[in-house]
Amino acid sequence: MGTLKWRGLAFVVSVATLAGVALLIWATATNDLSLALFGLALTLSAVVLASLATLSSIRRLIRVQDAALRSKDLANLKSAMASVQRTLGAAPGSLEARLRHHVIRDTSALLTLHDLYPAPGEHVPLTSWSAYPATALMLTEHVRELPAGSTVLELGSGATTVWMALASRRRGGDVRIVSLEASPDFAEVTRTAVRRNGVNDLVDLRVAALDAVTTKHGEQQWYEAPSWNDVSGIGLLVVDGPPGGTGPHARYPAVELLADRLAPGAIVVIDDADRDDEKAMLADWLTLDRDGRHPEILEVRENATALRMP
Repeated sequence: MGTLKWRGLAFVVSVATLAGVALLIWATATNDLSLALFGLALTLSAVVLASLATLSSIRRLIRVQDAALRSKDLANLKSAMASVQRTLGAAPGSLEARLRHHVIRDTSALLTLHDLYPAPGEHVPLTSWSAYPATALMLTEHVRELPAGSTVLELGSGATTVWMALASRRRGGDVRIVSLEASPDFAEVTRTAVRRNGVNDLVDLRVAALDAVTTKHGEQQWYEAPSWNDVSGIGLLVVDGPPGGTGPHARYPAVELLADRLAPGAIVVIDDADRDDEKAMLADWLTLDRDGRHPEILEVRENATALRMP
């Protein structure tokens, strides 16, 4: 209700109330019942009208406050939406930009892999825990650069097992892939992919149960010794197992148990190198000493780090 309307109504209510009271006083003085009833009705009408006007004002005030709250909520909502849009938007570092980067990176790497190493099988299986295609591509590059007769030891089998074997096939099949897998079920999935892609003769896939070993981190679960005791002169070591959920520093034992089995100049590729345990393990690798020389980082490709042993 506008200010002028409210003032006009207030004036009418005031006049009606005064008139009603005056009539009641006059009726009492003159003992006029009908005049008294009229004065009473006029006064009550003024009171009712004032009450209705008050309720109307209260409702208007509530609407104004509600509108103010809604306006504030809307402003907050717009601010939140703008923040989400900045996060999801195309700006560098945004979710959209990161997703686009990953899609382009993985698609490009997969196309390159299939172009360089046509898979005879139906496909090379990928799972949610597979190494990134960019990591698989990096591994095949290192396989192709190894000296003839080299051995690759892979901790944790999967799609990379097939791709490295296909890379060996392309260079004449003179690089052997030994892959340790703790899960019999997953080992069978990898074995099937190896068979379908015609690289059985290049892959030595071993089911290796996890056994207790003692390292500087105490007792840990790692691949049982009989599964790797006969492997030496390793030209490429791929550290992608055991699973991180096995325990803290699950992949550290490779440092203590395999370092002496690496050939001079060997390459060590650590997958999931962006995780805290793997970062700590990488630091341990880099402190290894061979006649005063230490390993050096060759490259970092997404979440995989490659280093060269002295």
